[in-house]
Amino acid sequence: MNPSFYISIRYFFYKKKTNLVNIIVFLSILSIGVSTFSLSTILFVFSGLENLNKKFYQIHYPDITISYSNEKDFFIDDNVIKIIKSIRGIIAVSKTMEKKVFFHYNNHEYFIPLKGVDIEYEKVMKKFKKINLKNNRFDSLNIYVGWYSLGSYFPMLSHVINMNMPLQMFIIDSNQNKTNTLVSFFMKKKVSVRGFFHFSPKMDRKYLFCDLYDLQNTMKKKVFHTLEIKIHENVNMYNMKHLLVKKLGSKFNIITRVEKEGVFYKVLNTEKIFIYFLFILMTLITGFNLFSAIFILQLDKIKELFVLWSMGFSLYRIKMIFFYMGLMITTFGCLIGFFFSYILSFIQEKYKIFKIAKKIPFPVKITLKDSCMVICMILIIGSIISFFSLRRIRNMIFYSK
Repeated sequence: MNPSFYISIRYFFYKKKTNLVNIIVFLSILSIGVSTFSLSTILFVFSGLENLNKKFYQIHYPDITISYSNEKDFFIDDNVIKIIKSIRGIIAVSKTMEKKVFFHYNNHEYFIPLKGVDIEYEKVMKKFKKINLKNNRFDSLNIYVGWYSLGSYFPMLSHVINMNMPLQMFIIDSNQNKTNTLVSFFMKKKVSVRGFFHFSPKMDRKYLFCDLYDLQNTMKKKVFHTLEIKIHENVNMYNMKHLLVKKLGSKFNIITRVEKEGVFYKVLNTEKIFIYFLFILMTLITGFNLFSAIFILQLDKIKELFVLWSMGFSLYRIKMIFFYMGLMITTFGCLIGFFFSYILSFIQEKYKIFKIAKKIPFPVKITLKDSCMVICMILIIGSIISFFSLRRIRNMIFYSK
């Protein structure tokens, strides 16, 4: 074993001559532990938010969406759709169209997005389920109402469902005039509720759904807005996007679910950088305790150091004794702080004790990346502080003669 390392272990674990030295070393370990605990816990929370956002986008958005780059409405030949479906890794392809609709009922006005989908939509969005209550009415547009939206639109919908009478709806559409500008107008249509759909609380309240072909007949346009694609879990989205670009060309706008999440990740990464910067400053401030502890340990062991130097122990080896002690203080503080952070995060991740507004569990996720980042950062800062605390040893030994 390295003599310097062996001596540093004895100095660290054996009781010091003065009780004040023990207190200072303990406070140094405690301060580093608090810094490690705070940083690792916050990073685990950020990873939990990132994971929560990923699950949210997986539920609410398709893996890949295709639309025209310059136009809102477009039509793709069925042969092209067959080519897309034949690509290995694609599970389902759904045509969708979205329109803003307007209802007026008992002095209340409702503006709701209406989404027309085909039979493939339930394969693309696994959480989407339809429940049929009655058969189609051929004289009106048959819509599906979100299960969680019943409270929001209940007076209007109860009238439609119970009285079995169609409701007047206005569809907002737009056309290009001679000057190539878009002109909006309203299309009047009777609607009846055919059944309910269940997607998620957010989507149930946001949308009404209908059959795509019914909406196309109403609009008198055999077009749609987007192709929504579900791919296999093991398939890389970016590779699939590049393959689709090669197959379809540049006239189509192809966006992956990850790209839709891009803005959130940019904000999250910016906040993470700020957190790193803040806690580096915090660790440097608590590092003064480590600097003081090493300096006090040097004063406490000055006679032993002089004896070692007199016996031929080099100045470099003497310095390494206290460098190793600084590393041990840092390592113990780091491990203790990380241990408590891990325990707290594990309990929260499993039992959901802490909640936001008494409903939503505080998101936490323990990741190897965050763990390694915290440990490396604390150890590097501790090593730098320990190194700079060795400068006075030479003078201390010579003045102790």
